[in-house]
Amino acid sequence: MNSIDSLFGIKPKLAVQLGFISLFLILLIDVLSPDDYRLVLLYLFPAAIIALNAKSMKVVIVALIITTLFENYFLFRDGYYPLYFTKIEVLNILIRFLATLLIMWLARSLRRSQLRVNLLANTDSLTGLWNRRWARIMIEQAIAGLEERKEIFSVAMIDVNDFKKINDIRGHLVGDQVLTKIAHTLMKFSSEKTMFFRLGGDEFLIVASKINEHEMNRMCSDIVKTVNQTMSDSGYPVTISIGMATYSDNSGTVSAILHQVDLEMYRHKTAGKNSQ
Repeated sequence: MNSIDSLFGIKPKLAVQLGFISLFLILLIDVLSPDDYRLVLLYLFPAAIIALNAKSMKVVIVALIITTLFENYFLFRDGYYPLYFTKIEVLNILIRFLATLLIMWLARSLRRSQLRVNLLANTDSLTGLWNRRWARIMIEQAIAGLEERKEIFSVAMIDVNDFKKINDIRGHLVGDQVLTKIAHTLMKFSSEKTMFFRLGGDEFLIVASKINEHEMNRMCSDIVKTVNQTMSDSGYPVTISIGMATYSDNSGTVSAILHQVDLEMYRHKTAGKNSQ
């Protein structure tokens, strides 16, 4: 599934690889160019791309060192050694290094800002779970994975039973506490394959990649038991109902999937009320 770290629609790992490849390509062109032409400024662009997309600072530091060496390669090519550098050469090296450092620092700052914007745009402010917008994106990614690589996925809708009574009798503040408590409990089941979302109100969603129907049923059963027990122990008179579906072939659209699991959830909700 796509990561929120994908800032501009390209995978960060691929962007970093392209950045390093570009550094070496520019060096090659620089080596083959006449001595009157230097491509020093061009090295800043792949360096910035690497700094913008790399998750590890070690990678950024390596890129900074390589870029600085490439920018000054002609000094070493012509047989100059640090001990014999003139003051003007030392000054030029320092200026090139500081310029590269500044550009990469600005790129890292932009990365942090963009990640924060992405996080705020895709998370629910109350519970901290991913929101409806990100849920639709993740389902779209799961559909693409099914169509391209035959990777199955499961989706489940969660609804809080008797939540309206909590709001009406004990107030919306307590209602918010219930939702937050449920969200924190759900997060205990999160993994690399399983993501949890708050769709709005008292509805939550699970999107699980590469998880079959049996595994999803078992996880949903564990979630119901754990959440219901947590609510009981916390003194909140609510339970949850879950409806799920697993897709191994044509899954339809995102809206169709959400409609299907919504119907499944209400079927379980109605069955639970009838058994009381």
